[in-house]
Amino acid sequence: MLKKIALVLTLIVFAGALSACGPKSIEEVEGETYECSQFTALCPKGWMNSPVKELNNDQVLSMNHLRFYKVEVEEGEELGSKLYSNAYVDIAHYPADSKIYESRDIYQNVEDVEFEISGKKWKGYTGELAGYKNGLVWIDGTGEWQVSMCLSDEDGDVEFEDFDFQAILSSLKKK
Repeated sequence: MLKKIALVLTLIVFAGALSACGPKSIEEVEGETYECSQFTALCPKGWMNSPVKELNNDQVLSMNHLRFYKVEVEEGEELGSKLYSNAYVDIAHYPADSKIYESRDIYQNVEDVEFEISGKKWKGYTGELAGYKNGLVWIDGTGEWQVSMCLSDEDGDVEFEDFDFQAILSSLKKK
């Protein structure tokens, strides 16, 4: 009987320890701030920055894009194929009156989304493409910030409610 009680107590302590892992709010998310020439953004711990090159010149870093992958890479390890099998967030900054280039027609199971982070209202949509959940969101009323993302990968999903995702959006600052 004592062994059963000890086992149950051990399981309770273990479950409590697991639930204590990870941030409990946007403010608790740790990471490193990255910048391009137009803005800065937080890349949370457990995510990796991947430089974005200009479309017309793959030798020049993009002036208005940052891309973070939800993947941990060991020191010295190449990101390589992990780029194509992990969730990511691609952030772009444009002039405030920019047009949103929606591509809803390439997705299946399209759903509109709206949420608020740090007092800013975001809207957009999600949909499935090649078995992965993708999305595009922007601050309501402006095309200034456009965030495209792959929300599902081989290791699980990223949700709009995840504090690290919210911390990325909350951290966006123009230079």
